[in-house]
Amino acid sequence: MRTATREALSSSEARDAILSCHDELRGRLTETIHHADGAATSEKDFEPLRAQVKELYQAFQTHMDFEEGILATALRDVIGWGAVVQAEIEQRHERQRATLASAMSALEPESLSPTGLVESFRALADTLLLDLKTEEIYLLNADLDAIATDSQGG
Repeated sequence: MRTATREALSSSEARDAILSCHDELRGRLTETIHHADGAATSEKDFEPLRAQVKELYQAFQTHMDFEEGILATALRDVIGWGAVVQAEIEQRHERQRATLASAMSALEPESLSPTGLVESFRALADTLLLDLKTEEIYLLNADLDAIATDSQGG
């Protein structure tokens, strides 16, 4: 997953980098969901699932840091409302961070039963998938705004 940028990015490249990370996170979520489906009834699969979920949550935290680092670039072509979109995404990230922190504490060995962990993870996975989709709508709208600006000579 891309976590740092050294070269100057265009708005489109920044949006593409974010969307690429979203695709990777979505794939990891899907893979972990499949693993979770089998682990709820198998003690031997439970500890690897706990580790996989923890790594996934950490990947989301790392991604949010990366995304916030290039969000202004990704949204700079958005006419009139780029700052509003950026603030909305950052507010969503704060809620996600709080949710992930709570979920991470629930990953402690004594916290949840295998079934409880799977149920908790599935609920959070659904929320994370929805958040990715919502952010993508913002970013794709930003892309359309940039295309409209370019087509008008701006």
